[in-house]
Amino acid sequence: MVEETLLYHAVTIKIFLAMLFINLLIPVITKSERAREIKWTRVSFFFFSALLTMIAFSGVILMMLLEIPWNLSMTIMLIAFIVLTILEISRSRALHKVWTVSESGASISWKFILLEIVVVTIMVILMIMERKGAISLS
Repeated sequence: MVEETLLYHAVTIKIFLAMLFINLLIPVITKSERAREIKWTRVSFFFFSALLTMIAFSGVILMMLLEIPWNLSMTIMLIAFIVLTILEISRSRALHKVWTVSESGASISWKFILLEIVVVTIMVILMIMERKGAISLS
């Protein structure tokens, strides 16, 4: 059961990264039609929230299944969760302001999505390094 939950957690993170890369393409694919850009960006907000919550929930389940005490690694993951949430809320607010002026929000969206990708990538690298024994976050 633990292996399945670990696999679910890892696959959900990979799907989350793929979704972030797809979010980078939304303004490019829909650049001729603002209404489609707004629609697909709003849909991506829901997917972002759902996937981030699934990742956090599966992490909490793993923590309880393995009976792991709170450590630095979990603190870093919690901070990453909060940073990702703040970035997505900021992106949503910035895009809403841009859309009310009837402009495309491609450059704003790319900046926030790239920051989110960097945060997730750093977390993945840190967890891989910890798993391989290169660093200790326990």
